[in-house]
Amino acid sequence: MLFRVLGPLEVVHLDGRKADIPAGASEHVLTTLLLRPNTWVSADSLAETVWPDRTSTSPAKELWPYVHDLCRRTPLFGETSARIESMGGRYRLNIGEGELDSVVFEQLVHDGRALLSTDPASAAHCFRAAADLWRGAPFSSLTTYHSRTEADRLTRLRWAALDHLVDALMALDHTASSVTLLQALTAEDPKRERTWLRLVEVLTHAGRPLEAAAASRKAAREVGAPMPWGAR
Repeated sequence: MLFRVLGPLEVVHLDGRKADIPAGASEHVLTTLLLRPNTWVSADSLAETVWPDRTSTSPAKELWPYVHDLCRRTPLFGETSARIESMGGRYRLNIGEGELDSVVFEQLVHDGRALLSTDPASAAHCFRAAADLWRGAPFSSLTTYHSRTEADRLTRLRWAALDHLVDALMALDHTASSVTLLQALTAEDPKRERTWLRLVEVLTHAGRPLEAAAASRKAAREVGAPMPWGAR
């Protein structure tokens, strides 16, 4: 994985060296282009993201030093091509298969969903691999509407993948692993009602009614409202 946006921005070269991407405008330019990999982005749109409070009369001219510097700092595309292309006041960051963690993450979730009903072991592997790519809030250096929308979408997809991982583990009769996972997730986000619901369901299914009742009571306290479950 050469580009990582599921958390703080990270870029590595093919030999494993970490690329030095300066904070500020350079990081914002690169992150904005990674929001739309393999897609042309206008200089106006890019400049508005990088400098939201400033009106530029020549955005392409102001952006060029940063783009040129990023071409030097980022891994080549293929063996000889610069990672970022420019054409007619537009820029495109080229990403190959397996090079961007957010794209790999989505593919793993898609593959896991396709396998869940027929091969829960392989599905669980996909969902775990997807979850392992997550290091924190995506595109965290940006505050634009588009970046927030994409970060929210990926966050929802992560929670869905973790829910599916529970499904796969239960299909494999790995109840203890399901409980451990769900307990960790309730600690991560105590306000997420669905995770508590799954924990109570799994504990009940495992024949652990006292623990299910305790989890239900704790959920009611954490969520701040009565839970619609029988276990108390």
